[in-house]
Amino acid sequence: MSLAPLPLSSRVTVLRGLGPARAAALQEAGIETLRDLLWNLPYRYVDRGSLRSLGSLEMRGLEPVEAGIVTVLGTIQDLRQSTTRVQHMALTEVLLGDDTGTLRLVWFNQPYLGRTLKVGDRLLVFGTLFPGRHGLEMRGPQFEVMDRGGDIGWVRRFLPLYRRLGPLTGRVRQRLVAEGLERAHLLEDWLPLDLARDLPDTLTALRLLHDPPDESEARDLEAGTTPAHRRLASEELFAFSLGVALRRAGRLQRRGLVVPTSPGLRERLRSFLPFHLTGAQRRAFKEIVDDLTAGRVMNRLLQGDVGSGKTLVALLALAMVAETGGQGALLVPTEVLARQHAASFKRYLGDQGGSMQLLLGGMKAAEKRAALARIASGEARYVVGTHALFQESVAFHRLQLVVVDEQHRFGVKQREALKEKGGDPHWLVMSATPIPRSLALAVFGDLDQSVLDELPPGRQPITTRLYKPDAAERAWEQVRRELAEGRQAFVVSPSIDPSDEGKVQLRDIQAMEALLRGIFPEVGIEVVHGRLKADEMAARMGRFVTGEAKILLATTVIEVGVDVPNATVMVVDHAERFGLSQLHQLRGRVGRGEHRSHFLMISGSETERLQTLVETQDGFRIAQRDLELRGPGEFFGVRQAGLPRFQVADLVRDRALLLRCREAADRVLALGLSEAQADWLKREQVRFRLAEVS
Repeated sequence: MSLAPLPLSSRVTVLRGLGPARAAALQEAGIETLRDLLWNLPYRYVDRGSLRSLGSLEMRGLEPVEAGIVTVLGTIQDLRQSTTRVQHMALTEVLLGDDTGTLRLVWFNQPYLGRTLKVGDRLLVFGTLFPGRHGLEMRGPQFEVMDRGGDIGWVRRFLPLYRRLGPLTGRVRQRLVAEGLERAHLLEDWLPLDLARDLPDTLTALRLLHDPPDESEARDLEAGTTPAHRRLASEELFAFSLGVALRRAGRLQRRGLVVPTSPGLRERLRSFLPFHLTGAQRRAFKEIVDDLTAGRVMNRLLQGDVGSGKTLVALLALAMVAETGGQGALLVPTEVLARQHAASFKRYLGDQGGSMQLLLGGMKAAEKRAALARIASGEARYVVGTHALFQESVAFHRLQLVVVDEQHRFGVKQREALKEKGGDPHWLVMSATPIPRSLALAVFGDLDQSVLDELPPGRQPITTRLYKPDAAERAWEQVRRELAEGRQAFVVSPSIDPSDEGKVQLRDIQAMEALLRGIFPEVGIEVVHGRLKADEMAARMGRFVTGEAKILLATTVIEVGVDVPNATVMVVDHAERFGLSQLHQLRGRVGRGEHRSHFLMISGSETERLQTLVETQDGFRIAQRDLELRGPGEFFGVRQAGLPRFQVADLVRDRALLLRCREAADRVLALGLSEAQADWLKREQVRFRLAEVS
């Protein structure tokens, strides 16, 4: 009996054999519609032609001959469960056999396998071989239980494997997908022709990925590089890009406060400058001025490399508002950084410094009341603060501009709460980390972008070296030379105490302090980290800034905002524990004065990755490499709330495709969306959490 066709928007519960428990498992995994099910692709493909018989597996000495993942098919001949003597872990052991031999399978702390598996089951198993007490064995291998009534689908060469979701085994998922593919009906194809050219249609692409033909290459399937993958990725990225383009178009239609400008204002702004702007700074500030005077709400991203002068451009924007009767707020993620910005602003503003107000969560009650009163009255026209700016007690007199430093450190609701305090103020986002264009489009897609790609004159090149632990003395010798010349030094440690890193053997900040005091017994050393109270942190940092302390030992709290021109050397211990972009930010703390500076990394591993920093000081090249190695989720060093969720598209692998989709979206939007296109787009946007992309 043929079943009725289903649109991709159908609830997945219409499929046969999907009871409440299985439906709940799918819902928990975010699979609610037929589209969700079919876009949730296999995580691996087993090439039947690469199967090894158990008797062909060999071991030479103490090492198996085969390297990497091995795939085998056999029948469970024996199954035993016990508890290890020393650590009292649950141990499941299976003896797998075929016509040629046997193989021992071992799982730790997975007692449920005693209920899942039974003698006589046929298992498709893949994992890494290890030498065991009784020959070769696999430890913690992945497996699929083949149908007990016959190997349905096993006639295919390429077998797709799906992750188990609670009571849904991979084989059950396979059956649901098979029915979904049979019944799926595509109402209309919305992908523009220039993106769809030479690619299969949607349903054909889905069938190719869930039921690959014999001529498929498992390697390309798993890498996501087939035309079928590109088709599905194009659909996701185009829908996302079109939604972002619509948001930007809507923003440009919002009326914004016009900030007046005049020759007198321009002269006052010039008086705040300690030196001439670079060409890139002038270009970026002109773009900001054009926004502020255009009568629409500014929403701009300002990004640039370490030391490119983003803060000075932001100050000029704040001054343009403040000097014409409005208020500007600078939002920063840490109190240390807030104090640094406040001190810099006061220095630049000179006689106008009295109109600047710092607002921190750690302020004493009387001090905070006075600050809130100055902000509410409008006496404070420059406001620098942390999360304290979000508090309900904070009321602005005439908030016209919000500048956010390190946007990704703040949640969307927090940013929106600050917007509401000023009605609809202008918005300038600064990124202390250079962001590759593809990722910037994904996270900040509806923001106009200004890039500072030029360093101010006088910035000294920084000598960068990588030392293995047994050569670390060379790093300390360089520190000794710099101190002898009257300079100062940073030392960065990855952890505050040993418990932070579990069983990983790291030299924590306490051990590093003991080492430094032994090497430099006559030198003043200050130690700062995130567990210090704000006033103690400020006091210790202050002693380093004034030169009273010669060495500052710190965690990454000094990654941004610390400006000590006399500090000419930084040593990073266990450099492998940091991302490349984070290390590049740390490197930017030196080289800020007139003397040559040195950035020295100590690491016994990942030397090839860290060599990137030795070879280049181009922050955008480093950021692209960091993105490729770590992926978008870890790129910022924290969980990025604004990243869209894609099922097939990958922001690293498909970055060129994202740029094409963005261009196509702009073209389609210029022609106008039909009512049907708008309805389709509205359904698609739910999947990408566009409300969280700011």
